[in-house]
Amino acid sequence: MKVLFQARPDFMKNPAGDTVQIVSTGQALKNLGVEVHLSADPNMDLSPYDLVHIFNITRIKESYMFFLNAQKQMKRIALSPIYWSPNAYLKREGVSSNALAVWKHMQPMRARLVSESTLLLPNSHLEISVLQNDFPHVSSYRVVPNGFPDSFIGASPQLFRERFPDLPDEFVLCAARISTRKNQHWLAKISHELGLSLVLLGPVNDQKYFQNVTSYSNVSYLGTLQGELLASAYSAAKAHALTSWFETPGLSSIEAGACGTVVISTDQGSPKEYFQDMALYVHPLDDVSLRTALEQSFNASPLPLMQHIHGQYSWSKVGEITLDAYQTVLD
Repeated sequence: MKVLFQARPDFMKNPAGDTVQIVSTGQALKNLGVEVHLSADPNMDLSPYDLVHIFNITRIKESYMFFLNAQKQMKRIALSPIYWSPNAYLKREGVSSNALAVWKHMQPMRARLVSESTLLLPNSHLEISVLQNDFPHVSSYRVVPNGFPDSFIGASPQLFRERFPDLPDEFVLCAARISTRKNQHWLAKISHELGLSLVLLGPVNDQKYFQNVTSYSNVSYLGTLQGELLASAYSAAKAHALTSWFETPGLSSIEAGACGTVVISTDQGSPKEYFQDMALYVHPLDDVSLRTALEQSFNASPLPLMQHIHGQYSWSKVGEITLDAYQTVLD
């Protein structure tokens, strides 16, 4: 089987959750014998490929061009929408009203991809429910969850402690791009009020926001970590907190849980479908919920969630589900 992945041109230069999903899904499929190619060319000759797999309709312009090209060449299309309505986030105080207007202006493009792709591959049942609510027609779908690297099983704090010996013994970790949607300023503020050390990992999307977040004396920023060192960082943390305005469900939450770390997650989006009652949840507008979750995390057991994630969400298993979905498209 020969598959073409198509995604925004800057998905490696400006990494986000879709970057991890694309790279990890591609590698898992290659391990299963699928020939996977990647291109951001909206005019590519698709004749060598059995199907085209398009990622992400949040940034819709590029995905729409890929879609039109695939339709023109009569190729079957698998679509990973990675979609959640950002209305509540875009309506919050201090946000430009233009952002919401631009989002709504692009909805007809998203509607066409959602209704005319051969098969949708949402990351959760909640995501497909949101798509069905926001668009009049939705194609057939197969839920393909996000995952964690199989190599993260058995992660140890040792490597991280050796690399960063000056960090406190107990700290809360947040691995995510530093941006308003990820809501680290709120996490830093409440952690500071509670006297908790906060360690941040991830690329900086907004320099001014980054400066505001790191102005708190309890915050340490270590840049972007990967592979074994990232797994070790999760393992060393007392808890991992992803207090975003919404997540689907948050790759770093899955990874942290797989490494045996207590997970504090936003309740907005699909995290509860993944983590059920084995994580601590916060609402981005409720300070009490975050204070409570941070305090409870120091006595919570990470083991039930870790075992659940190991059994359900490895990238190797996601690869098998994706390949099975491809077979239904081709059949």
